[in-house]
Amino acid sequence: MKNKKRVMLGAIPLVLFLLVGVIWMNNGFGDWSERNREEIEENVKRYVARYKLDPENVEIKYITEPKNYPTGEKEFSVFITYDGSINFSYTLTGNSETLNFIEPDEHIIERIFNEMYLIARLEEFSPAINYLDDLGVEDPLRSNSKSLAYLQTSVGHSAEINSDLKEAFRKGDDLVHLENYIEENIEKINKVGSSFRIVGSKEGISEDEAISIKTHLEELLPEANYQIQIGMRDPDTGVGIEGIYEQLNLRGD
Repeated sequence: MKNKKRVMLGAIPLVLFLLVGVIWMNNGFGDWSERNREEIEENVKRYVARYKLDPENVEIKYITEPKNYPTGEKEFSVFITYDGSINFSYTLTGNSETLNFIEPDEHIIERIFNEMYLIARLEEFSPAINYLDDLGVEDPLRSNSKSLAYLQTSVGHSAEINSDLKEAFRKGDDLVHLENYIEENIEKINKVGSSFRIVGSKEGISEDEAISIKTHLEELLPEANYQIQIGMRDPDTGVGIEGIYEQLNLRGD
């Protein structure tokens, strides 16, 4: 009997340890992203405010756990959506020890410029946007696109305008100077920004429907080069398995 008591008493610390561990994990204390979520959220708000965006319009979709690299760097990622005067998704990279973001300035500035440039040309793109919306195509890259959807561009990265747009961005406390720059230089930007991506998700697109979509887009889109990616992709490989995935050259060359 004494031996049984000793066994039972000896087991109590182990049971308590396991119980505390379960409670600790269930309360999220073992999850790095949840433990640091409040501070990360504040850092995200400060980050977007630094780039003249409204912190109240940013939403964190998910935070990754830290990754340790052979170089000694410790990084994590935050996927955010911004729903304000412009609407986009963006992935921030941060230092998992300081919780500060290590994004180069040009990346977010170019992204803001690209969205504003697309908005400036919205009237030209609206017929194609409305057509795809009527088909039930979804924009997987923007959280809540009201009018601008499907379109992506990297024109802000072009060497011909990159330094000028950054200079315009840094003027003043808002985005008015950048908006004015786009308006005053729209023809020049159009020449260097002649390539676009049209990205959308829709299930069940047959070969005949894909041909029809391509034909309609050729009729509705303004002159430019387009990379069309509309349909569904294999979740494991990222390869398009149905829909239309090809280039359209509408430049009239």
